[in-house]
Amino acid sequence: MAKMRRTAVCAVAAIGISLGSAVVTASPAFAGSGHSISFSNKGWFVANTCYKWTGSQTPDSCDSGKTINQDWSVEIPEDATGVELSVTVNAQVGGGNITPQITDLKRNHCYELSGYTWGPKITEKQC
Repeated sequence: MAKMRRTAVCAVAAIGISLGSAVVTASPAFAGSGHSISFSNKGWFVANTCYKWTGSQTPDSCDSGKTINQDWSVEIPEDATGVELSVTVNAQVGGGNITPQITDLKRNHCYELSGYTWGPKITEKQC
């Protein structure tokens, strides 16, 4: 019985050590750069944003269903060399593409969405 208990304790300790070392040796590819892309929805619509990272191991992601007066952001991955950003408005019946073109990933980007579904606008603002 004592041998079985000691074996169980050793197994738990080994698992804890291996999990701890996995956290310490996590790939820096998923580390943030300290820079972000932020949005504030002041428009009378529901907005969706999707991010496709170029040159990064970070998975692509989307923020969906952002209603009026909601703010959100995504951190730019440190290893990203580019981003394909998509900003869409649910039930948009007019207006053009309101997706900003971001080329400098070494700084913060902040945007305010405004207007209506038939004429959404995006404005870059001071972060």
